[in-house]
Amino acid sequence: MAFDLQFYNPNFHYIKAPMVTSYKPQITTISYDGIDSNTPSGALPELLDRLESRGGYDPRTGKLLPFKNMSDDLDESLINEMLDSMTAAVEAGFGTPATFLTDFFATDNDVQNFADALDDYAAEQTFWVNDRHFNAFINAADAEEENAVTYAAMAERIRDLYEIKRDQAQKAAKSAAKKPN
Repeated sequence: MAFDLQFYNPNFHYIKAPMVTSYKPQITTISYDGIDSNTPSGALPELLDRLESRGGYDPRTGKLLPFKNMSDDLDESLINEMLDSMTAAVEAGFGTPATFLTDFFATDNDVQNFADALDDYAAEQTFWVNDRHFNAFINAADAEEENAVTYAAMAERIRDLYEIKRDQAQKAAKSAAKKPN
């Protein structure tokens, strides 16, 4: 049996489908959107409680308190709020690569616990890093794209920065110890 392939069939009626509307990019909202110096304190009890107990960025005052009291009790909503806080702070000009760890973490233990919380966040099937978290982290942590495409990758970058800081401090201490008085 032979087949005669034809590319055009005059008896076939082609359907013109409407064009699909293209995607219009939108900025991902974070919990800090809409909070500014005019926002009354009464409208922000959870934010104010978190700032007092955990640190973070206060968009009403423009002040950043390093994250503190980081522990293994950070649930998904709290870690997302902390990432939003970091994002809002970076967008306000805080968190340069030179000051990332000291701007955002009160102690070495807080650095490690935050990185562990990011790993847990990733383990909860939180795969998508939103665009604002991604961009803020890349800018603040002097990270490459592969260091920010997942929350686990962010955790690894934070640990790397911590190790670099620790190694530099040890070298500086050794150098100072070798200098004669």
